[in-house]
Amino acid sequence: MSRAVGSRIRRGCTAIGLALALFGSAQAAILDNSIALDAVYIPALSLTNAKPGDTAAAAKARAAMQRLDAEWPALRAALLKDLSGMTPAQAVAARKTLAQVDQALAEARKAMAAGNNAAAHTALEDVRIDLMKLRSAQGVDYFMDRLTAFHEPMEMLALAGNTLKPQDLTPAKRAEMEKTYAEARALWRSIEQNLPDPKVYQLSEAQQAQFTKGVADVTQALSRLSDALRGTDNAALLKAAAAIKPPFARTFTAFGRYN
Repeated sequence: MSRAVGSRIRRGCTAIGLALALFGSAQAAILDNSIALDAVYIPALSLTNAKPGDTAAAAKARAAMQRLDAEWPALRAALLKDLSGMTPAQAVAARKTLAQVDQALAEARKAMAAGNNAAAHTALEDVRIDLMKLRSAQGVDYFMDRLTAFHEPMEMLALAGNTLKPQDLTPAKRAEMEKTYAEARALWRSIEQNLPDPKVYQLSEAQQAQFTKGVADVTQALSRLSDALRGTDNAALLKAAAAIKPPFARTFTAFGRYN
């Protein structure tokens, strides 16, 4: 190998190393800003889901929404900066996603002003899905996105458990629940195998305790649902399906900053 060829190879390796370092740095920045955003987003999302007529929860929801509104502009700018190394097509998609988040927050704000927290909650639900897609496009493995992915099949099971009657569980409906359970269990197994570093996610001792117990409780709830699916007691099956959501909610909300 000539010295000239060797020099070109070394320069190429240096450029690749620098690109990888910059990419890793950008991913770390996206992670940090996502954690900061969820700290204020999660309280607004969860508190708008309180029962109608709960005036104390409504007041807390308004305060949480105000914190989210106050911090979103700087966090939005930081996310755009983090994505500065994207291709033009990726940049267009990222800006579109952030515009969708802007719209969702505006809809939530409008709904809360009208006293409709349920509509505000629905609008806020879209935010975590939009940002999950944005992070996924950048190859960022963010733990909360794993919880968001699990949320959909979990919600389907919980909805069945809370709305169906034992006589509604036809063989076809049971087969549907079994399929949804299998999807949920696979996603939850991935969560269990990729637990977050409490320090990286800035969890206090209380938050970490809440999260740890939540994960254990969801695992137990899924195990009870598995047993119920193998049994013949429809009422027990529906009860087990409904029981997944409360511990999941505690797991998810452990990442929020509520004061």
